[in-house]
Amino acid sequence: MSEKDPSTPAARPLRHGEIWTETDYEQLLHGVANGLSAQQIATELLRTQGAVNAQLARLVPDDVKIKHTTQARVEWLRQRLTESPEYDWQAVLNSRADDAYRLWRGREEDLLQAGWNQCTALPELVRRLQISEPAIVRHLIGLGLAADICEVVDRLGATPGGSVEARARHLRAELAEAIYVLVIARPGRPITSLHHSREDAEKAFRHIAANLTNSESRPWVLRRSLDGRDAGQSWTTPASSS
Repeated sequence: MSEKDPSTPAARPLRHGEIWTETDYEQLLHGVANGLSAQQIATELLRTQGAVNAQLARLVPDDVKIKHTTQARVEWLRQRLTESPEYDWQAVLNSRADDAYRLWRGREEDLLQAGWNQCTALPELVRRLQISEPAIVRHLIGLGLAADICEVVDRLGATPGGSVEARARHLRAELAEAIYVLVIARPGRPITSLHHSREDAEKAFRHIAANLTNSESRPWVLRRSLDGRDAGQSWTTPASSS
């Protein structure tokens, strides 16, 4: 058996890149209190060890005099949780976070979900939650409730002249100029086509896939490009028999 090619990238954990929730932090601290290592905690949370290390650093106050190592932070947190089970780790976490990366608590999540379902105006959500418009938008996208900032503004509006409205306007201008490149992989030469919207590209994929034989593979890639350069968004779909 040949050795694994070291240049081959390792598979990412299932929850790589997902927003950290209150439950995630509670599981992390439970693991610390029960003597688990950072790697063991990462495995349980389906995260990378680097992500766990970064969150451990955020859970220790700045004024604590310990070595800046993961092991030292784990040991400090373990002792702190033993001596003071009511350790207010949430306050520590939010005191160190930018507003966009704050921890959302259960009540805040409920208010946000209700506001989204009821199409509550974004400025009103800011008043109720005492959280900035950019942070609310980022969290809505992270939760999968909205695909991008344009969808949030279309549904909830935004403060006139504010940063969220400006970013949505900029993204709309980009999308208007974008070209979507559709690539359908199959034996031999792949099928490629250009489209002015994602919807048109997906419609073209369905039409082409319907005319492929069952023996031909149908994985596809859709990439958005601007002025001949990659705009940083792509979508992939595995092979399908439908």
